[in-house]
Amino acid sequence: MGRLVVGKLLEQGHTVRVFDLPTVNYEGLEGEPRVEIARGDLTNSSDVGAACEGMDAIAHLAAILPPVAEARPELTRNVNIDGTRVVVEAVQAKAPSARLVLSSSVSVYGDTTPQGDEITVGHPTNPDDVYAASKAESERIVVESGLDWVALRISGVAVPVFQEPPAEWPFTPDERIEFVHRDDAVSALSAALTAPDSGRNVFNVSGGPTWRMSGEKYVNDYYELVEADPALAVYQSNPGHFDWYQSSDGQAALSYQNTPYERYLEQIQEDIMRMLEG
Repeated sequence: MGRLVVGKLLEQGHTVRVFDLPTVNYEGLEGEPRVEIARGDLTNSSDVGAACEGMDAIAHLAAILPPVAEARPELTRNVNIDGTRVVVEAVQAKAPSARLVLSSSVSVYGDTTPQGDEITVGHPTNPDDVYAASKAESERIVVESGLDWVALRISGVAVPVFQEPPAEWPFTPDERIEFVHRDDAVSALSAALTAPDSGRNVFNVSGGPTWRMSGEKYVNDYYELVEADPALAVYQSNPGHFDWYQSSDGQAALSYQNTPYERYLEQIQEDIMRMLEG
């Protein structure tokens, strides 16, 4: 996701400083015009301070994700929560006028299946696992920072390439789901860095009306594309972190919902055809 956000910003004419661990593969970024590499550790205040100095806007995308987040809760706290605190303090010290964009998650809402209406950003947060709790705490740190910030609660990201169906789909058949296309999530993140009058706001980032469906429909559509029997699908027994989300405010501010669900299905089909053609 970070690489794609960098590419989007470069397309828009921005100069980008990329910060990540020294062990990361920077191929395709090193030596590129308008790209500066800053190697370091998110939990090291000196490294992060140097990376933030002089920046006009900062996207904080680093996090430990599930399933590692659940298996290693102490690491998750060190990176997701303490790392966010380090970023905020660095921005306060080195770039206090910069816009700070936090990549958060709709998982902060917890289980919303009893809710009948679409989920708004005013819906109470009720994180029910390690990752969700770390994102909720990260949001609190950012919101209380006094900076110019934007927090994006991103729904499940649909990547437009063929992938083997998972051993278990992360939702129930009748659960309401609303993914967001990978490219639209990238557009939201890049737009949030510069969009006027969007500061100090929390936005849901989800696919929009064409992406609203049941878990069973999503899975059936996918199995049809890969010519597999939907009866083979295995679903979670408990609801996952999915629902339908109120995203009109974020769409008005960031204009990111550019890929309808039907186009996503076409892209999967195109990828399958490329694979078959060798």
